[in-house]
Amino acid sequence: MYKKKLFISNLAWNNFDTDKILKLLKDYSINGIDIAPIKINNTWKNCELSMKKFKKKIFSLDLKVNAIQGVFYKTNFNLFNKKHKYKIYNHILKIIKISKILNCNKIIIGSSNFRNNEKISILESDIIFLDFFKKIIPLIKKNKIYICFEPIPKNYGEKYLNDINKLSNLIKKLKSPWFGINFDTSIFHFRKFNKNNFLDNQKVIKNVQISEKNFTFLIHPSKYNYLFAKLFKKNKLFNKVSLEMISNKTDMKKLSLSLKNFKKLFNQ
Repeated sequence: MYKKKLFISNLAWNNFDTDKILKLLKDYSINGIDIAPIKINNTWKNCELSMKKFKKKIFSLDLKVNAIQGVFYKTNFNLFNKKHKYKIYNHILKIIKISKILNCNKIIIGSSNFRNNEKISILESDIIFLDFFKKIIPLIKKNKIYICFEPIPKNYGEKYLNDINKLSNLIKKLKSPWFGINFDTSIFHFRKFNKNNFLDNQKVIKNVQISEKNFTFLIHPSKYNYLFAKLFKKNKLFNKVSLEMISNKTDMKKLSLSLKNFKKLFNQ
């Protein structure tokens, strides 16, 4: 077995409790966090300044930032709206600045609203997707930032990129090593566990997260997460995995138990 570095998303607690949560992460030897900046700053305005302050806090505890997520939360941007292209490009520039501040080289793009394509065909959606992201290749290459697209199950409202193999094929058409997949075990919760979803796409997977159905606390890990953890622990290609849970309230008891179970899943 190969020891993995463990991270947790800051979507799991109320921002007012961040200081005591960060100390809890140290107690459980968690390596750091996946960060949704808007959870800390509540607005994208002046977000860079807030991230500089937050960086001092987490770095003082020797915690790292693994990835930036929630990058289109509290925006009304849509990839398939021609009027939004310039705004989206500038917003990605902002996220890259935040990534550099936090010494992080991975940006996760999920957000079903951002890629809601209900008014156009799949073929047209693919053309727009490829055209836009090909244009930012020089930008992410220069800054050495990986863009990790997340396939989201239809059950969570995703209308476009809900199939990992479809997404993998799109990424290959971008012909750049700076694009990849954010693999989340949420894809297993609404269908039969298929290890090939992971194994067949290893070359394009850049980030790995586990989650329970509906992103609840990891109180009783699902059989799918047990199966995935067993598979993942043997893998030499990936040394990091993140736990994603979503809660607007801080529940120290559930958080502690979730961290304990997270470590158990990966024998740490």
